[in-house]
Amino acid sequence: MIEINLERLTILSRHPVLDQVARDIARGVAVEDLPDQDIIVCIGAHKRFAGLRHRQGFKIFVQTEHFFDAEGMPLWRKPIWFRTLVNLFLCDLILDLSSYNKTVYQWLPARLRKKIVFGPRIFPSHPVRYAQGNGKVLFYGTINERRERLIKENSAFTTLENEVFGSALEQSVAQASAVLNLHFVDARYTEYPRLLSAYLAGKPVVSDILSPELVAGRHYLPLTASLNAEALASAFEAFSVEFAAKNRFTDFLSRSVSPSDQ
Repeated sequence: MIEINLERLTILSRHPVLDQVARDIARGVAVEDLPDQDIIVCIGAHKRFAGLRHRQGFKIFVQTEHFFDAEGMPLWRKPIWFRTLVNLFLCDLILDLSSYNKTVYQWLPARLRKKIVFGPRIFPSHPVRYAQGNGKVLFYGTINERRERLIKENSAFTTLENEVFGSALEQSVAQASAVLNLHFVDARYTEYPRLLSAYLAGKPVVSDILSPELVAGRHYLPLTASLNAEALASAFEAFSVEFAAKNRFTDFLSRSVSPSDQ
């Protein structure tokens, strides 16, 4: 388990992929924008965090898995209910990054459903500047047949060795011109942690079609788009102003911690 401490905010994680999410969220936090309250954020609502019940603070779990896509189609993941329910009783809130997961929670009692909020509210406290790169569009993650086929269709697309995290991943993203997002299956959803990693490096995203809150050709570039410098910069700026700025993690924390807890 990793533990990141930012004065009043502690972020916990216990899986390499989720550790990267924890690091990226922490990288974007401006400490001066945190509410005046001890807050504990656990990345992975289906994970066990030993000793959490004995920690003092407002407790939030971040749920990153996709159970349904934007068209209501079930995806490959199913909730791990035993651990999620235990964590629901332990925490004050669960932040599920995808609003399209709402139906999976409908069977829960109302008092538990009230603990679940939705939205990709993980972006930095302050805007990031666009940064040009080396002309390559970088994919990182697990390669399956679908992803491999799409990567081969464009010579600008390149891949990073699997299981690369931390500073090595951040350096590779910083060198690229854009981040490539390819869905694991043919469906419509948004991998917000990948968009966060790209944004922190000042890079736009080239992607399969994302959820409707992001507009192809404006907030990101479709796979067949021209990848000239003007198009890349324009997509990044629109994403920054119209999406990232409206989904700041510290804004979410400030709204979530009730006045009586401060």
